[in-house]
Amino acid sequence: MTIKPQVLFIGKPNTNTQEYKTFSSRFECIHYKVTSLAQLLEDFQTKFRYIEAIYAGWGGFDSVGGFHGEVLRMAPPNLKIIAICSIGYDGFDLEGMQKKGIILTNVPSQIASEAVADLVLYNTLSSFRNFKIFEQNMKGKLTHTGVLRTSLVHGKFDQFHGEAVVRPVTGNIFASSCCGREILSPRGHNVVIVGFGSIGKLVGQRLSSIGMNIHYVTRNKLSAAEEMDLGYKVNYHETLKSARDVVDLLVIACPGTPSTRHMIDRQMIEDISKPFRLINIGRGYIVDENALIEGLQSGKILFAGLDVFENEPSIHPDLLNRQDVVLTPHIGSSTTENFDYTAATAMQNIEAVLFDTQEKINSVN
Repeated sequence: MTIKPQVLFIGKPNTNTQEYKTFSSRFECIHYKVTSLAQLLEDFQTKFRYIEAIYAGWGGFDSVGGFHGEVLRMAPPNLKIIAICSIGYDGFDLEGMQKKGIILTNVPSQIASEAVADLVLYNTLSSFRNFKIFEQNMKGKLTHTGVLRTSLVHGKFDQFHGEAVVRPVTGNIFASSCCGREILSPRGHNVVIVGFGSIGKLVGQRLSSIGMNIHYVTRNKLSAAEEMDLGYKVNYHETLKSARDVVDLLVIACPGTPSTRHMIDRQMIEDISKPFRLINIGRGYIVDENALIEGLQSGKILFAGLDVFENEPSIHPDLLNRQDVVLTPHIGSSTTENFDYTAATAMQNIEAVLFDTQEKINSVN
């Protein structure tokens, strides 16, 4: 009887896919939920001692602080690969894993990038059109569409608390403003995208399609040919500070590194020439959330759309319940298509390593 290699699944893929059914016919798949660090370490040394691969789905080892330190030291001795479904690999000790001969693979996904760019488009439209304020106030005595529009046109916006202050006003007027805030088309306005990798470029494509002027900030300017290949016109800035006079909307799409921590702080918010809108789909700690809240309360920041948070998984309480803020719980890439694609790719990486198929894998160490 042939003994199948053991693969530990932390995070369950869609077991109804053909990819999983094929994989499970070739490997002994052990599904496991991490309950505590102590239990994980014990299980690594006992019942999971012969594990050769770990499939780490979305979340992976987050609940125990990542795969480093004691977790890495106590890892199963036969472990050859950890395949994660995300593109980001924060929390993994790449050097330590390499010393122990453990390969880490991730899944760069065009599907994920497209989904994140869609979320930016959603927030962009909300930011210029004040959609959330209208939606949040369609209640109580303001369920008549004409009265709602008229009341919000005549209302005021409590900038400190981030909410409309309205009383019912009878009428049926055209809403060109909302509580003193202009209702604008994004067309003709400037977006500055910080970070112009695969996601940043797709964000530029989405926002160019609705008529925005695209500016990008990266360390190295794209070549003329690369800019031409984008299919839309772009303007390069070496630093965000050099783009300070054009920002109507600021989109953070760069990686989280020590150099980008609190890139958006009080000074940067002050340096930007005019009131602006902010969307962050990069890393939460790129934005100093205390400075962000002060900017919202003062009116310097007109809108914030956040899918990532400085102290994630916690959300700053002063961001909650504001009608000029849209919060999503880090779901920018969350689609069924991306979930199944990344699972299939992670399993392919495991198979390539354990069966030494010579197929290309997405190794990051």
